[in-house]
Amino acid sequence: MSRVRAEVAQGATFVELFFDLVFVFAVTQLTAFLAHDLTWGGLTKTGLLFWLVWWAWTQFTWTLNLADTEHSLVRIPTLLAAAVAFFMAQAVPDAFADAGLWFAISYVLVRMIGLALQVWVVSSDQRMTVTLWSVASQAGLVLVMIGGFADPDARVWWWAGAFAADLIAATVAARGEWVLEPAHFAERHGLIVIIALGESLIAAGVASSEANRDLGFAITVGSAVLATCALWWTYFGTLHSRLEEAMQERVGERLGTFARDVFSFWHAPVVAGVIGVAVAFEEAIAHPNEPLTTGASLALTVGIALFTGGLAGAAARAGVGSAVLARVIVALIALAVTPIVSRTQAWVALLTLAALIVLMDVVDSRQSTPQTVPGR
Repeated sequence: MSRVRAEVAQGATFVELFFDLVFVFAVTQLTAFLAHDLTWGGLTKTGLLFWLVWWAWTQFTWTLNLADTEHSLVRIPTLLAAAVAFFMAQAVPDAFADAGLWFAISYVLVRMIGLALQVWVVSSDQRMTVTLWSVASQAGLVLVMIGGFADPDARVWWWAGAFAADLIAATVAARGEWVLEPAHFAERHGLIVIIALGESLIAAGVASSEANRDLGFAITVGSAVLATCALWWTYFGTLHSRLEEAMQERVGERLGTFARDVFSFWHAPVVAGVIGVAVAFEEAIAHPNEPLTTGASLALTVGIALFTGGLAGAAARAGVGSAVLARVIVALIALAVTPIVSRTQAWVALLTLAALIVLMDVVDSRQSTPQTVPGR
């Protein structure tokens, strides 16, 4: 078994980045799905689909963490999972219609490939923990398959049950002894955040291709880019490295629960938030001089709240207390101004919220910069 395990710590490799490309497509599909159904029902369905896509991705982060991803016996199943995940992603728009079974089968296959590879890769002293995780995961997979066969109106309940089952499985399994490479684990989750942010720029670019290029358009596009850059800085300015450092300090049982909470759980709303922001970008750029619809306003403000609030949760769980308050304040302000956003020209709303995030980044950077002592 050791031949497929990395002998030295690895960074993210080309096969992992290629695997992530499929999830660029999946995130794009989720953005389009939500944009076409900005209702509470559409939000619920998007949330469930997002969780399944996210859970398939994050499982592979655990699976490949200690694997030798340069080895062909690791590369082949990873590429196979990427191919199957592509079918899962293309089924997203009709997952609650006639493509439910198509989505379910491809999702379950991706998960099964990941679980089998994970059990194979780990050392013998971890095999009991990983086997427990694999067995506990079966309940969620069964519920997804039943949902795929179920009537579309009932499908949401089966997949909500799968969501609950996944949480239970993760709660049970993470308590065991886990050996993980913190640098690789943090890097992989940082890359998926970059992918999501890149997708928001793609959404802005697609929307701008058919828009009238006037002053409102220029300010709106500039604000979208500014907001995306500011969200990037919110995560990668200092927090990402501090989360990695905090993970380095955990060992044994504490390491598994830390990785689960900080990365697998708290990074989910971060990535989901970018999807909401991307939806708002599309409408704002298409109609910069008009107020955003109620749905798009919620997508923008709740998206920002999810992103900053998710990072606040990750920071709090990691013990990075200095990074929490500013992000919580921004999340609360974003939610509080939702009624105003829906009554304000899109470019004004986007520019104001972008400026708010930039202000938070400035304050956060000042707090994180070591103070120079005179004479030292």
